[in-house]
Amino acid sequence: MRDSKAPHYGSLTQILELVKDIDNPKGAVSVLRNTTTITPKIQEALDLATHYHTGQKRKGGAPYITHPICVASIVAFCGGDEAMICASLLHDVVEDTPCELAEVREKFGEDVANLVDALTKITEIRKEELAFDPENPHLLLTALTFRKILVSAIKDPRALVVKVSDRLHNMLTLDALPRNKQIRISKETMAVYAPIASRLGMSSIKNELEDKCFYYVYPHEYQSIQAYLEQSKQALSLKLNQFASKLEKMFYEAGFSEGDFQIATRIKRPYSIYLKMQRKGAVNKDEILDLMAVRVLVKKPLECYKILGIVHLHFKPIVSRFKDHIALPKENGYQTIHTTIFDESNIYEVQIRTFDMHLGAEYGNSAHWKYKAGGVESEHLKWLHNLKYKNEEPKENPKEFYELVQSDVLYREDITVFSPNGDSYTLPAESIVLDFAYMIHSELGDKAEEAFVNNKKANLNEKLKSGDVVKIIKGDKNIPRFTWLNQLRTTRAKNHLKLQRKNQLKEIDAKSMVNILNTIFETPIFGLDIGAKQYLTFEKKLAEHGVEGSLSESIKSIEGIKKLVEQIQEKVREHPRPHHKQEQKQFGFLMKNLMQFKFGRILGLPAPYIGLKKCDLDHFIVYTNPHTQIKQVIFNDCCHPKKGDEIVAVMPSIKDHKVVVHTKLCKNGCEDIDIGLPMVFIAWSKKDREIFKIIIYIGSTKDSLLQILNFLIKNDCSIVRVQYASHGQYSTNCEILFEYTGKKEIGEFKDILTHKYKDRLTEFSSIKDAYQD
Repeated sequence: MRDSKAPHYGSLTQILELVKDIDNPKGAVSVLRNTTTITPKIQEALDLATHYHTGQKRKGGAPYITHPICVASIVAFCGGDEAMICASLLHDVVEDTPCELAEVREKFGEDVANLVDALTKITEIRKEELAFDPENPHLLLTALTFRKILVSAIKDPRALVVKVSDRLHNMLTLDALPRNKQIRISKETMAVYAPIASRLGMSSIKNELEDKCFYYVYPHEYQSIQAYLEQSKQALSLKLNQFASKLEKMFYEAGFSEGDFQIATRIKRPYSIYLKMQRKGAVNKDEILDLMAVRVLVKKPLECYKILGIVHLHFKPIVSRFKDHIALPKENGYQTIHTTIFDESNIYEVQIRTFDMHLGAEYGNSAHWKYKAGGVESEHLKWLHNLKYKNEEPKENPKEFYELVQSDVLYREDITVFSPNGDSYTLPAESIVLDFAYMIHSELGDKAEEAFVNNKKANLNEKLKSGDVVKIIKGDKNIPRFTWLNQLRTTRAKNHLKLQRKNQLKEIDAKSMVNILNTIFETPIFGLDIGAKQYLTFEKKLAEHGVEGSLSESIKSIEGIKKLVEQIQEKVREHPRPHHKQEQKQFGFLMKNLMQFKFGRILGLPAPYIGLKKCDLDHFIVYTNPHTQIKQVIFNDCCHPKKGDEIVAVMPSIKDHKVVVHTKLCKNGCEDIDIGLPMVFIAWSKKDREIFKIIIYIGSTKDSLLQILNFLIKNDCSIVRVQYASHGQYSTNCEILFEYTGKKEIGEFKDILTHKYKDRLTEFSSIKDAYQD
């Protein structure tokens, strides 16, 4: 983000070196004056902030007012307008001092007040929003911060620039805090603020944030890389200068004059080198080939391509590393040509852009933040609105939102694909065809029937690559594909599939509730013509009888089912009764209940309550009416539910006393639900299941492992996991986890196992949770 007027300071590094050591208001104001013109409104904001922050100190001992002034200087350097500079000066007064937002609004107007309000809300994370996460206690705090930043920014994206600048100054002065806070703040900055700065096109600020975080979070790795760069600095600088001289000579010979271009050289930053080492699995810094980079700045876009031609004519390019972001800008507005070339066994990255593109790439483009004045939204801010997240939805999981946006919006490499008409679309790397369909239009994604990529027929879950031309054929009906959720990469597509899944589950719950009720009362409540498929009619009939509550909500808990059963007994006048003699035989106790009900009505007595019986079976809790016997829970091969999955239980035959468990979205399970098979309410047991681990030496016999497993199964053991590795002709130890459900004491079974396998059994131990991951 940058105004046309250049600041007095030449680079962000220069201004950061100044504000880092400022410890008095006079010095801070001096930097601000050299960065922007102090208008009457900015002076008034400075005076108000100074008044309210009087007496407050920073952790390092400096007067607190130095912080907002330094933040305002960074915002001004990046081209912030008057309202943003005023908001920077006032961003802490509402939160940390007696100053009210109304006073800010009265003195500075709605624009500044709304910015200050957005910045204040970002930091307001209430205690009731926090919950302990044993796996990552800081993740929820980070996720909530992240959510609040983006939600506030949707209303006014300028708040992002101020907030990122605020965090940058805090990172510069982090030495004053204890080690644990340095690490926590740095991790949050790396996860939240640095990628947001990148998304805004403020690469200089992103780079500074990343390097500062790297220094605090991984001090040993930072020092190691820094020491290597210091040691290699002279040799690398010499190579860079020689290469730059070659380029300069070539450009002059091609007709460029002095002042037409500018060449800058640089060595990759510590954090950038660290990331390359991680991605490539490099152990030694010398294994990183492209440590050296050159940037060429010219006046006009056409000259960028002339420079590119000169470079490629004289040096061999690595084609796979070539990217033209001038013709195809990134979503944040970034425009630069990237190419990587060989020169005398050295590899150099060459970036080519105009002077204006350079200012926009380093500090963002101020035009993107001034869209509100004209009422037109910048193309480069649409990613904010594509999040489709509403702050007023309290049930949304901020951690889920955080992880989704990280993978889609922030931490991602982009690809560019085209429609048959030549329109370009930017997608995350590894996006599939269906992502593209939803990018075009939600209806096209919902009804996508087939696709063609580069004029060849392709699957809708085929991965795309840059340059692909994609054509989608739309059908007449919505096609549910929520099982593809994990294959998608874009927030837009994932949200649509999540909505599909939510609606499908709601329908399955309603149908299941119809079948459960019919099973409880042992006959169709409203007749054979109104079954699971007619759940909407069933629900309407319940409402006509004054029964409250929806079918899909009632099935979520056993309390909801009991309440619905009681209401049906009390309010439904056409009390359920069997229609066929076969049904009467199959449900033996029914006539007794019906007779009690009938005579009760005649005598004016209350109807008998059809209670629900609880059964603990294996890992499940099952509820049925008192006269239905369930002795076993079994699984089919169609789906494999694991603990925590949403499940349903179907009774293929009343006489077998068994229920078959399916995941709710299992195709076979849904077919059983649709035909109206009897069902019971089922839930996962919350009891911990104890499992045991044995480590046993497998002999050379081919079937040794199979024999051991068969022995365990015959002795009432449920196999949880088997880990076994063989190395050529040699065998190794095998680790087997199993749950023991036999009648013998576990100690007795251990003795049997030890006696049978003697010296081959090397370990027998207990593990608490059978479903631990």
